[in-house]
Amino acid sequence: MQQSPFIRHRDKVMGYYSTAAWLRCVVLAMWSGSTEKVGLSQLGSIDDDHYRAFAEMTGHYRLHGENDPAFHALVEEVHARQREEQEAKEREERLEQWCRDAKACLRERGLRPGELDDRYGWFESLFDQGKTPEDAARMAAAGTPT
Repeated sequence: MQQSPFIRHRDKVMGYYSTAAWLRCVVLAMWSGSTEKVGLSQLGSIDDDHYRAFAEMTGHYRLHGENDPAFHALVEEVHARQREEQEAKEREERLEQWCRDAKACLRERGLRPGELDDRYGWFESLFDQGKTPEDAARMAAAGTPT
């Protein structure tokens, strides 16, 4: 029996580039087309290898529907990736706000807000430890080493 295209083309679907993101949308549209939409205008600009992946996956889905365990596994992997990306986006938004607040706290203590940029890794580690922006400014003012 021939290997499922959802296994064969998994690396393309799960890649970290725009055509891979589009292929993930295609997979999700096959899974739940009424809620997951995908534009097909990208078909005109993808390379032959990615078009072949698209054609093989959609052709296989046309013949077998959702009766392929590899399809289900890939959908779950795409969903997990979406959750991870959403969590990373939310963390980044919280960190950006924390940094703005920490810069304000640094100013209040008479320190340069640029101190945060100069020692970004140290400040980020404080964020990850759950320290408040006020704690970070206090520690920076006390000369806590990097």
